[in-house]
Amino acid sequence: MKQFPANARILAKELEPILLMMEQGRRQSLANMSKGWKKMGLTLLGTAVACILILLVLSYTDHPAGTEFIILVIAVLAGLTFCFVTFNKYIKGHSTAYRYAYKHQIIGGMSKLLHSSMTYSPRRGISETTFRDAGLYTTGIDRYGSEDLFSGEIGKTEIMFSEIHAEDKRKRTNSAGHTSTHWVTIFKGVFFIADFNKNFRSWLTIRPDFAEKSFGWFGRKIQAFSPNLIRLENPEFEKAFVVHGSDQVEARYILTPDMQERLLTLRNRYGANIRLSLKKSQLYLTIPNVDNWFEPNMKLPANDITQMQTFLNQMSHLFNVVEMLDLNTRIWSKH
Repeated sequence: MKQFPANARILAKELEPILLMMEQGRRQSLANMSKGWKKMGLTLLGTAVACILILLVLSYTDHPAGTEFIILVIAVLAGLTFCFVTFNKYIKGHSTAYRYAYKHQIIGGMSKLLHSSMTYSPRRGISETTFRDAGLYTTGIDRYGSEDLFSGEIGKTEIMFSEIHAEDKRKRTNSAGHTSTHWVTIFKGVFFIADFNKNFRSWLTIRPDFAEKSFGWFGRKIQAFSPNLIRLENPEFEKAFVVHGSDQVEARYILTPDMQERLLTLRNRYGANIRLSLKKSQLYLTIPNVDNWFEPNMKLPANDITQMQTFLNQMSHLFNVVEMLDLNTRIWSKH
């Protein structure tokens, strides 16, 4: 299959028939949404007029106490119900349908042009169980969401990644004794899984070294009491990460000097708060990100090159993990 560079203009030519169809659909959806807004506006105006007329009529007639209130509530509820139905049908419905179609057809099409085996599923994600089993976060998860699942092969390496938002539910009590609930983000960003290029049986976690960064020599001494701590010879790596694992010998087989340098490069590229774990010959990586990626803007034409390039950059940003960690270089029994 022909290989394509991550250039939106080139890929737009390959997807031109789909883009034209998507643009027609976008314009029709916008027209329907405009009708929806007009219907909602007229409904609210009609409800207000009806309420005024009801009050005028009732002011000249005898009626039981509280009648005005009951009739007004009924009128307002009827108007709001119609607006709710109209919003979901004409506005939210068309917006959701377009976003899904764009993701499926355009983002999915671009990913497959870049890597023929790649599959993109906008409404699917990586399971909470898999995220927990990676062992990168110890806080309990009370709310979990995942979407925008990519899966396939880059060279010899099987990968998958999706956006994740994991939260912890907490309570706090103020000075007056009132208790309120709030949500704390455990992780928000991209969760990346790849087949590692070496077989191993032990487990490793590689996290940011907050203790040494915050407390220096004292933090390093505190870490010495941590179970399963693994020390490595690269001083720069030791300052950036703290490593725990179940097998000292196998840890060094996995984290070779070259791999340590690659992980430092990965950290420079993706941020100081990345975390990795290696279990069952799989690599798990979390890349924090506050933005919501792969979300098309309905106000832009479907063939808008700038928007397409943004999505291509986001995909390439994650596909490049394979090359940066040299995962396609197979050692011993890996093929």
